[in-house]
Amino acid sequence: MKTTKDTKGSGQAGVPGGSGEESGKLRVVGKAAPVGDEELRLWLAAHIEEHPHLGTPVLARQIGKSRAALDQYLAGKYFLPIENGGQGVDPKRSNIEGLIQAYREKIEGTERHGYSNTFITTRTWYQIQKACSTAVKESVIVVVYGRPGVGKSRCLMQFSVKNMETAPISILCSRNITPRYFVQKIAQAMGLDDRPVTAKLEDRVAEKLRRGPRALFVDQANYLHEKALGTCCYLWEVARIPIVLFGTKDLFDLFMSSRLTEDVRVQLSSRVAMHYPLEGLTIEEVRSIVKRVLGKEATEEVMAAVWKATAGEHRRVDMVLPRVLEIAERKRAELRAGTMSMTQVVQLAASRMMTA
Repeated sequence: MKTTKDTKGSGQAGVPGGSGEESGKLRVVGKAAPVGDEELRLWLAAHIEEHPHLGTPVLARQIGKSRAALDQYLAGKYFLPIENGGQGVDPKRSNIEGLIQAYREKIEGTERHGYSNTFITTRTWYQIQKACSTAVKESVIVVVYGRPGVGKSRCLMQFSVKNMETAPISILCSRNITPRYFVQKIAQAMGLDDRPVTAKLEDRVAEKLRRGPRALFVDQANYLHEKALGTCCYLWEVARIPIVLFGTKDLFDLFMSSRLTEDVRVQLSSRVAMHYPLEGLTIEEVRSIVKRVLGKEATEEVMAAVWKATAGEHRRVDMVLPRVLEIAERKRAELRAGTMSMTQVVQLAASRMMTA
Protein backbone atom coordinates (compact mmCIF):
# COMPACT_ATOMS: atom_id res chain seq x y z
CA MET A 1 0.00 0.00 0.00
CA LYS A 2 1.34 3.44 -0.88
CA THR A 3 0.17 7.03 -0.65
CA THR A 4 0.60 9.86 -3.09
CA LYS A 5 -0.13 13.55 -2.99
CA ASP A 6 -3.41 14.36 -4.71
CA THR A 7 -2.55 17.07 -7.24
CA LYS A 8 -6.10 17.48 -8.48
CA GLY A 9 -6.99 21.10 -8.16
CA SER A 10 -3.51 22.02 -6.93
CA GLY A 11 -3.13 24.86 -9.41
CA GLN A 12 0.13 23.41 -10.75
CA ALA A 13 0.99 23.92 -14.39
CA GLY A 14 -0.27 21.19 -16.69
CA VAL A 15 -2.71 19.81 -14.09
CA PRO A 16 -6.38 20.23 -15.02
CA GLY A 17 -8.77 21.72 -12.50
CA GLY A 18 -6.03 23.55 -10.67
CA SER A 19 -8.00 25.64 -8.20
CA GLY A 20 -5.56 25.09 -5.36
CA GLU A 21 -8.34 24.06 -2.91
CA GLU A 22 -7.22 20.36 -2.71
CA SER A 23 -3.53 21.07 -2.48
CA GLY A 24 -1.58 18.82 -0.10
CA LYS A 25 -4.37 16.25 0.39
CA LEU A 26 -3.19 12.60 0.60
CA ARG A 27 -5.12 9.76 -0.98
CA VAL A 28 -4.67 5.99 -0.84
CA VAL A 29 -3.64 4.22 -4.04
CA GLY A 30 -4.47 0.50 -4.37
CA LYS A 31 -6.45 -1.84 -2.13
CA ALA A 32 -5.79 -1.88 1.63
CA ALA A 33 -4.30 -5.10 2.97
CA PRO A 34 -6.85 -7.29 4.82
CA VAL A 35 -6.53 -7.16 8.58
CA GLY A 36 -8.06 -9.12 11.43
CA ASP A 37 -9.15 -8.23 14.95
CA GLU A 38 -6.03 -6.59 16.34
CA GLU A 39 -7.47 -6.36 19.86
CA LEU A 40 -8.07 -10.12 19.83
CA ARG A 41 -4.54 -10.80 18.59
CA LEU A 42 -3.05 -8.66 21.34
CA TRP A 43 -5.27 -10.38 23.92
CA LEU A 44 -3.99 -13.81 22.84
CA ALA A 45 -0.38 -12.62 23.04
CA ALA A 46 -0.95 -11.18 26.54
CA HIS A 47 -2.76 -14.37 27.59
CA ILE A 48 0.26 -16.48 26.63
CA GLU A 49 2.62 -14.05 28.34
CA GLU A 50 0.54 -14.24 31.53
CA HIS A 51 0.43 -18.06 31.36
CA PRO A 52 3.85 -19.14 30.00
CA HIS A 53 2.91 -22.83 30.11
CA LEU A 54 0.21 -22.14 27.53
CA GLY A 55 2.35 -22.03 24.41
CA THR A 56 0.84 -22.48 20.97
CA PRO A 57 1.33 -26.30 21.07
CA VAL A 58 -1.03 -26.45 24.07
CA LEU A 59 -3.42 -23.80 22.78
CA ALA A 60 -3.65 -25.55 19.42
CA ARG A 61 -5.55 -28.35 21.16
CA GLN A 62 -7.69 -26.07 23.28
CA ILE A 63 -8.56 -23.63 20.48
CA GLY A 64 -8.81 -26.16 17.66
CA LYS A 65 -6.36 -24.54 15.25
CA SER A 66 -2.88 -25.69 14.28
CA ARG A 67 0.21 -24.46 16.08
CA ALA A 68 1.58 -23.05 12.81
CA ALA A 69 -1.60 -21.03 12.21
CA LEU A 70 -1.56 -19.62 15.74
CA ASP A 71 2.13 -18.70 15.44
CA GLN A 72 1.50 -16.86 12.18
CA TYR A 73 -1.55 -15.14 13.67
CA LEU A 74 0.41 -13.95 16.71
CA ALA A 75 3.17 -12.67 14.43
CA GLY A 76 0.61 -10.63 12.48
CA LYS A 77 1.32 -12.57 9.29
CA TYR A 78 -1.74 -14.79 9.03
CA PHE A 79 -3.82 -12.28 7.05
CA LEU A 80 -0.85 -10.44 5.53
CA PRO A 81 -0.62 -10.80 1.72
CA ILE A 82 1.83 -13.41 0.44
CA GLU A 83 3.77 -10.78 -1.49
CA ASN A 84 4.40 -9.04 1.84
CA GLY A 85 5.69 -12.19 3.54
CA GLY A 86 2.41 -13.31 5.04
CA GLN A 87 0.05 -16.26 4.62
CA GLY A 88 -2.49 -14.37 2.56
CA VAL A 89 -5.53 -15.81 4.37
CA ASP A 90 -8.80 -13.96 3.77
CA PRO A 91 -10.23 -12.85 7.17
CA LYS A 92 -13.78 -13.25 5.84
CA ARG A 93 -13.18 -16.94 5.06
CA SER A 94 -11.10 -17.89 8.08
CA ASN A 95 -12.48 -19.32 11.32
CA ILE A 96 -9.35 -18.70 13.38
CA GLU A 97 -10.63 -15.57 15.13
CA GLY A 98 -13.99 -17.18 15.83
CA LEU A 99 -12.23 -20.10 17.52
CA ILE A 100 -9.97 -17.78 19.52
CA GLN A 101 -12.97 -15.69 20.59
CA ALA A 102 -14.84 -18.83 21.68
CA TYR A 103 -11.81 -19.87 23.74
CA ARG A 104 -11.62 -16.38 25.24
CA GLU A 105 -15.26 -16.51 26.29
CA LYS A 106 -14.67 -19.86 27.99
CA ILE A 107 -11.88 -18.25 29.99
CA GLU A 108 -13.31 -14.82 30.71
CA GLY A 109 -17.04 -15.30 30.23
CA THR A 110 -19.29 -13.20 28.04
CA GLU A 111 -20.19 -9.58 28.70
CA ARG A 112 -23.88 -9.08 29.28
CA HIS A 113 -25.63 -5.83 30.09
CA GLY A 114 -22.35 -4.22 31.09
CA TYR A 115 -21.49 -6.99 33.57
CA SER A 116 -18.33 -8.86 32.67
CA ASN A 117 -18.55 -12.42 33.94
CA THR A 118 -14.89 -12.61 34.92
CA PHE A 119 -13.55 -15.44 37.04
CA ILE A 120 -13.59 -14.96 40.81
CA THR A 121 -11.52 -17.01 43.21
CA THR A 122 -13.93 -18.62 45.65
CA ARG A 123 -13.86 -21.45 48.14
CA THR A 124 -15.09 -23.76 45.36
CA TRP A 125 -12.12 -22.76 43.22
CA TYR A 126 -9.64 -23.65 45.94
CA GLN A 127 -11.40 -26.96 46.56
CA ILE A 128 -11.37 -27.91 42.88
CA GLN A 129 -7.78 -26.77 42.53
CA LYS A 130 -6.80 -29.08 45.40
CA ALA A 131 -8.74 -32.03 43.97
CA CYS A 132 -7.35 -31.63 40.44
CA SER A 133 -3.81 -31.12 41.71
CA THR A 134 -4.06 -34.34 43.70
CA ALA A 135 -5.22 -36.24 40.61
CA VAL A 136 -2.49 -34.78 38.39
CA LYS A 137 0.41 -35.12 40.83
CA GLU A 138 -0.47 -38.64 41.93
CA SER A 139 -2.02 -39.91 38.64
CA VAL A 140 -5.15 -41.15 40.39
CA ILE A 141 -8.93 -40.99 39.96
CA VAL A 142 -10.70 -38.27 41.95
CA VAL A 143 -14.46 -37.76 42.24
CA VAL A 144 -15.61 -34.16 42.80
CA TYR A 145 -19.29 -33.54 43.48
CA GLY A 146 -21.60 -30.75 44.54
CA ARG A 147 -25.05 -29.40 43.83
CA PRO A 148 -25.71 -27.90 40.38
CA GLY A 149 -24.55 -24.32 39.95
CA VAL A 150 -21.71 -24.21 42.49
CA GLY A 151 -19.19 -23.40 39.75
CA LYS A 152 -17.68 -26.80 38.89
CA SER A 153 -17.52 -26.30 35.12
CA ARG A 154 -16.04 -22.79 35.30
CA CYS A 155 -13.41 -23.80 37.85
CA LEU A 156 -12.51 -26.85 35.78
CA MET A 157 -11.81 -24.66 32.75
CA GLN A 158 -9.84 -22.23 34.88
CA PHE A 159 -7.68 -25.00 36.30
CA SER A 160 -6.88 -26.26 32.80
CA VAL A 161 -5.74 -22.78 31.78
CA LYS A 162 -3.84 -21.76 34.88
CA ASN A 163 -2.27 -24.98 36.05
CA MET A 164 -1.73 -27.43 33.19
CA GLU A 165 1.11 -27.50 30.68
CA THR A 166 -0.50 -30.31 28.68
CA ALA A 167 -4.10 -29.75 27.68
CA PRO A 168 -6.42 -32.29 29.33
CA ILE A 169 -9.03 -34.30 27.48
CA SER A 170 -12.22 -32.53 28.57
CA ILE A 171 -15.51 -34.37 28.07
CA LEU A 172 -18.93 -32.85 28.84
CA CYS A 173 -21.64 -35.46 29.34
CA SER A 174 -25.39 -35.15 28.90
CA ARG A 175 -28.30 -37.24 30.07
CA ASN A 176 -28.34 -39.02 26.69
CA ILE A 177 -24.72 -40.15 26.63
CA THR A 178 -24.17 -43.86 26.04
CA PRO A 179 -21.12 -45.93 27.02
CA ARG A 180 -20.07 -46.21 23.37
CA TYR A 181 -20.50 -42.52 22.62
CA PHE A 182 -18.45 -41.71 25.72
CA VAL A 183 -15.52 -43.73 24.37
CA GLN A 184 -16.01 -42.14 20.94
CA LYS A 185 -15.87 -38.64 22.41
CA ILE A 186 -12.55 -39.43 24.07
CA ALA A 187 -11.21 -40.88 20.82
CA GLN A 188 -12.35 -37.84 18.84
CA ALA A 189 -10.64 -35.51 21.32
CA MET A 190 -7.42 -37.46 20.75
CA GLY A 191 -7.68 -37.42 16.97
CA LEU A 192 -8.40 -41.15 16.70
CA ASP A 193 -10.77 -42.94 14.32
CA ASP A 194 -13.92 -43.58 16.37
CA ARG A 195 -15.38 -46.30 14.12
CA PRO A 196 -13.88 -49.50 15.62
CA VAL A 197 -16.01 -51.56 18.00
CA THR A 198 -16.05 -50.26 21.56
CA ALA A 199 -13.58 -52.74 23.08
CA LYS A 200 -11.02 -52.16 20.34
CA LEU A 201 -11.54 -48.40 20.57
CA GLU A 202 -10.87 -48.55 24.31
CA ASP A 203 -7.61 -50.36 23.60
CA ARG A 204 -6.49 -47.76 21.06
CA VAL A 205 -7.34 -44.87 23.38
CA ALA A 206 -5.57 -46.55 26.30
CA GLU A 207 -2.45 -47.31 24.25
CA LYS A 208 -2.20 -43.74 22.95
CA LEU A 209 -2.61 -42.39 26.48
CA ARG A 210 0.05 -44.81 27.73
CA ARG A 211 2.50 -43.43 25.14
CA GLY A 212 1.46 -39.81 25.60
CA PRO A 213 -0.25 -39.28 28.97
CA ARG A 214 -2.97 -36.62 29.26
CA ALA A 215 -5.38 -35.99 32.09
CA LEU A 216 -9.04 -36.88 31.56
CA PHE A 217 -11.59 -34.41 32.99
CA VAL A 218 -15.21 -35.54 32.75
CA ASP A 219 -17.87 -32.93 33.54
CA GLN A 220 -21.43 -33.97 34.50
CA ALA A 221 -20.11 -37.48 35.03
CA ASN A 222 -23.22 -38.28 37.06
CA TYR A 223 -24.86 -39.04 33.69
CA LEU A 224 -22.39 -41.85 32.94
CA HIS A 225 -23.54 -45.47 32.86
CA GLU A 226 -21.57 -47.96 34.95
CA LYS A 227 -19.98 -49.31 31.73
CA ALA A 228 -18.65 -45.81 30.95
CA LEU A 229 -17.25 -45.59 34.47
CA GLY A 230 -15.69 -48.96 33.75
CA THR A 231 -14.01 -47.39 30.72
CA CYS A 232 -12.46 -44.75 33.00
CA CYS A 233 -11.13 -47.48 35.28
CA TYR A 234 -9.74 -49.43 32.31
CA LEU A 235 -7.95 -46.38 30.90
CA TRP A 236 -6.46 -45.74 34.32
CA GLU A 237 -5.33 -49.35 34.71
CA VAL A 238 -3.53 -49.33 31.34
CA ALA A 239 -2.20 -45.76 31.16
CA ARG A 240 -2.22 -44.59 34.81
CA ILE A 241 -3.45 -41.15 33.78
CA PRO A 242 -5.03 -38.57 36.12
CA ILE A 243 -8.83 -38.75 35.92
CA VAL A 244 -11.22 -36.28 37.56
CA LEU A 245 -14.95 -36.98 37.48
CA PHE A 246 -17.15 -33.95 38.18
CA GLY A 247 -20.84 -34.18 38.97
CA THR A 248 -23.64 -33.84 41.44
CA LYS A 249 -24.05 -35.98 44.54
CA ASP A 250 -25.67 -38.57 42.26
CA LEU A 251 -22.15 -39.32 41.04
CA PHE A 252 -20.97 -40.12 44.56
CA ASP A 253 -24.09 -42.17 45.19
CA LEU A 254 -23.44 -44.13 42.01
CA PHE A 255 -20.21 -45.47 43.43
CA MET A 256 -21.97 -46.56 46.59
CA SER A 257 -25.35 -47.46 45.08
CA SER A 258 -27.01 -50.83 45.47
CA ARG A 259 -27.97 -50.55 41.80
CA LEU A 260 -24.45 -51.76 41.03
CA THR A 261 -23.43 -55.27 41.74
CA GLU A 262 -21.04 -55.69 44.63
CA ASP A 263 -18.25 -56.69 42.23
CA VAL A 264 -18.69 -53.62 40.01
CA ARG A 265 -18.98 -51.31 43.01
CA VAL A 266 -15.75 -52.62 44.54
CA GLN A 267 -13.93 -52.41 41.21
CA LEU A 268 -14.91 -48.75 40.82
CA SER A 269 -14.47 -47.61 44.41
CA SER A 270 -11.09 -49.27 44.85
CA ARG A 271 -9.63 -47.14 42.06
CA VAL A 272 -10.86 -43.80 43.40
CA ALA A 273 -8.27 -42.04 45.54
CA MET A 274 -10.50 -39.25 46.80
CA HIS A 275 -14.15 -38.19 46.99
CA TYR A 276 -14.24 -34.40 47.23
CA PRO A 277 -17.53 -32.67 48.20
CA LEU A 278 -17.98 -29.03 47.17
CA GLU A 279 -19.86 -26.26 48.94
CA GLY A 280 -21.59 -23.18 47.57
CA LEU A 281 -20.58 -19.55 47.90
CA THR A 282 -20.28 -18.10 51.37
CA ILE A 283 -22.24 -14.97 52.21
CA GLU A 284 -18.95 -13.04 52.23
CA GLU A 285 -18.21 -14.18 48.68
CA VAL A 286 -21.67 -13.14 47.52
CA ARG A 287 -21.11 -9.73 49.13
CA SER A 288 -17.82 -9.36 47.27
CA ILE A 289 -19.39 -10.21 43.91
CA VAL A 290 -22.38 -7.92 44.43
CA LYS A 291 -20.14 -5.01 45.47
CA ARG A 292 -17.98 -5.46 42.40
CA VAL A 293 -20.99 -5.43 40.08
CA LEU A 294 -23.33 -2.91 41.71
CA GLY A 295 -20.80 -0.56 43.30
CA LYS A 296 -22.39 2.13 45.47
CA GLU A 297 -25.83 0.54 45.13
CA ALA A 298 -24.65 -2.64 46.89
CA THR A 299 -26.12 -1.85 50.30
CA GLU A 300 -26.45 -4.46 53.03
CA GLU A 301 -30.15 -4.79 52.20
CA VAL A 302 -29.38 -5.39 48.51
CA MET A 303 -26.69 -7.95 49.28
CA ALA A 304 -29.04 -9.75 51.67
CA ALA A 305 -31.70 -9.82 48.94
CA VAL A 306 -29.24 -11.35 46.46
CA TRP A 307 -28.17 -13.94 49.03
CA LYS A 308 -31.80 -14.86 49.74
CA ALA A 309 -32.65 -15.09 46.04
CA THR A 310 -29.66 -17.26 45.10
CA ALA A 311 -28.96 -19.29 48.26
CA GLY A 312 -25.27 -18.90 47.54
CA GLU A 313 -25.48 -20.77 44.23
CA HIS A 314 -22.83 -19.34 41.93
CA ARG A 315 -24.79 -19.89 38.73
CA ARG A 316 -27.83 -18.07 40.10
CA VAL A 317 -25.70 -15.14 41.26
CA ASP A 318 -24.20 -15.00 37.80
CA MET A 319 -27.65 -15.05 36.20
CA VAL A 320 -29.46 -12.61 38.48
CA LEU A 321 -26.94 -9.74 38.50
CA PRO A 322 -27.18 -8.89 34.77
CA ARG A 323 -30.95 -8.75 35.18
CA VAL A 324 -30.58 -6.47 38.19
CA LEU A 325 -28.47 -4.09 36.11
CA GLU A 326 -30.92 -4.18 33.22
CA ILE A 327 -33.99 -3.53 35.37
CA ALA A 328 -32.23 -0.82 37.39
CA GLU A 329 -31.40 1.01 34.17
CA ARG A 330 -35.01 0.87 32.99
CA LYS A 331 -36.34 1.89 36.40
CA ARG A 332 -33.80 4.65 36.97
CA ALA A 333 -36.49 7.34 37.24
CA GLU A 334 -38.42 5.39 39.90
CA LEU A 335 -35.21 4.71 41.82
CA ARG A 336 -34.35 8.41 41.85
CA ALA A 337 -37.87 9.32 42.93
CA GLY A 338 -37.81 6.76 45.71
CA THR A 339 -40.89 4.91 44.44
CA MET A 340 -38.80 1.80 43.93
CA SER A 341 -35.80 0.47 45.84
CA MET A 342 -32.82 -1.59 44.68
CA THR A 343 -34.03 -4.38 46.95
CA GLN A 344 -37.26 -4.47 44.96
CA VAL A 345 -35.21 -4.53 41.77
CA VAL A 346 -33.34 -7.59 43.02
CA GLN A 347 -36.61 -9.28 43.94
CA LEU A 348 -38.07 -8.52 40.51
CA ALA A 349 -34.94 -9.81 38.77
CA ALA A 350 -35.01 -13.00 40.85
CA SER A 351 -38.70 -13.62 40.12
CA ARG A 352 -38.02 -13.35 36.40
CA MET A 353 -35.12 -15.72 36.72
CA MET A 354 -37.30 -18.32 38.42
CA THR A 355 -40.05 -18.10 35.78
CA ALA A 356 -37.74 -17.89 32.75
